[in-house]
Amino acid sequence: MQHSQNFPRRRRYKLHSLEQQEALLPFVRFCPGRTYRHYWQMPTPSKDYPSNVSYGRECAAHLLQWMKDNREYVGKGLLSRVARDIDFDDRDGRGQWMGFFNYLEIMMLLGADRVRVYRHVDSQHQLYLALGQRLKLEARFRRIRLRNR
Repeated sequence: MQHSQNFPRRRRYKLHSLEQQEALLPFVRFCPGRTYRHYWQMPTPSKDYPSNVSYGRECAAHLLQWMKDNREYVGKGLLSRVARDIDFDDRDGRGQWMGFFNYLEIMMLLGADRVRVYRHVDSQHQLYLALGQRLKLEARFRRIRLRNR
């Protein structure tokens, strides 16, 4: 497939630490004057809008591969950090983030087609309620143990 922009090298993302894994994503970088990573550092967009959309799609594919390789970290806010760092007012970069999110929507539909969505979300609600109850109980037992010392 020929594009006017070079795509980042395709890879797997399984490493020992989460920090190493996220840093390998082609759109994640440290920036001067910032103590934490910037999650939307894209190359300067070209004048070719379809090429920018393609680049965004390719970056979404990298994110999806990262998620497949690091399932234990999925649902911990990576996508929200990406969205936080995108400048949605940047007209030149619009094709990149449009391609990125449009491809994620397509992939979400493919995944949603495989599950009963409302049944799944109900199970997630139950899981997080149970985790909250567990934390309350553990905190209560810690307080009792501290008092009995």
